[in-house]
Amino acid sequence: MKTRRLMTVVATLMALWASAPCWGQAVIARVGDVTHLKGEGTNVLVGHGLVTGLNGTGDGDNYRATIERLAQGLRKLGAYVEQEDLEGSKSVALVMIEAVIPEHGVREGERIDVVVTAVGAAKSLAGGRLLNTPLVYGDPNVEGLFATARGGIVVDADSPTSGVIRGGARMETDVFMNVVASGGELLRNGITAPWINRDESYITLVIDGVHSGWPMAAAIAQAVDKELGMSADVERVALAIDSKSVVVLLPRYQLNDPASWIRDVQRTPLLMESNEARVTINRRTGTIVVTGDTRISPVVVSQKGMTITVLNSGPDVTVPKPMLERNDFVPVDIESNRGANVKDLLEALNRLKVPFEDRLAILEEVRRAGKLHAEILYEG
Repeated sequence: MKTRRLMTVVATLMALWASAPCWGQAVIARVGDVTHLKGEGTNVLVGHGLVTGLNGTGDGDNYRATIERLAQGLRKLGAYVEQEDLEGSKSVALVMIEAVIPEHGVREGERIDVVVTAVGAAKSLAGGRLLNTPLVYGDPNVEGLFATARGGIVVDADSPTSGVIRGGARMETDVFMNVVASGGELLRNGITAPWINRDESYITLVIDGVHSGWPMAAAIAQAVDKELGMSADVERVALAIDSKSVVVLLPRYQLNDPASWIRDVQRTPLLMESNEARVTINRRTGTIVVTGDTRISPVVVSQKGMTITVLNSGPDVTVPKPMLERNDFVPVDIESNRGANVKDLLEALNRLKVPFEDRLAILEEVRRAGKLHAEILYEG
């Protein structure tokens, strides 16, 4: 019985594969894997306060604003002190506080982490404790108290003038992320597509930067139309309005339950070409990620005593392996007939122990020469 079931599953998968459209090599993703909803995203609360309990590493007389702030705070508590009485104290530091609201919002009473950074002459916040501090929205046009922060600080050994208070901010109000917009709002924001109805409701899918482009936007709109158009009972349910945004209709029968509709949109299967040629570079982490068929045409690059030559060999030509001597001629190719690509080039540079910045310089020069047939993206 188990064997028969296994054969049935295999036969079904083979039938689905055989009936799938021919996209070359492709992978199945979901719309939610490459997009996020407009209206979602992190927001920052800010404040400034005092850290006490420092072991001689505070601001002291070098930053009088701290002493003034401390004196004001003590007077509000009923301790009538003069600033002169506090001068010389190095147990206090003036700090800036930041708290990031998660992309899906938070509710009153929830706690989020806060980052504390010294702004004065403090040498270290180790052992310090943040006094109760109000947090407001980062945009000065938005008024109101959003959270209060307090607690002991855990500092980074490499940066003792900053630290984190885990769960240090308590939300004093709800923060919702509004992802549903009326057609009237979209029209007022400059989206003039005749398909948009002023009286209907919509969500907007924002394509992640690494995937953005007209082909991807059109593919997402087509996939959502095919998957959900019939259940929405409309001729069209999604429209690509630019290379980063796809507007999706929220049917009237779903207005009281938008979450399930959004779930279905984000779960929509999406065929993605696996040979999408990209080189993603992160300068901060020193990493280079290569995806797809990142071909390089024949080219010679000279960089700091190295000569890198890219060869595309014929079927009967044997190309030697890259040499390990730094000043020698370095051919870059493989033993098959597909020609050289970025992976081959990076492997050769790795054998030569070429520093990260020099690798970037070589890649950029090859691209400027028009010989790198891939998109280069930068992160971090």
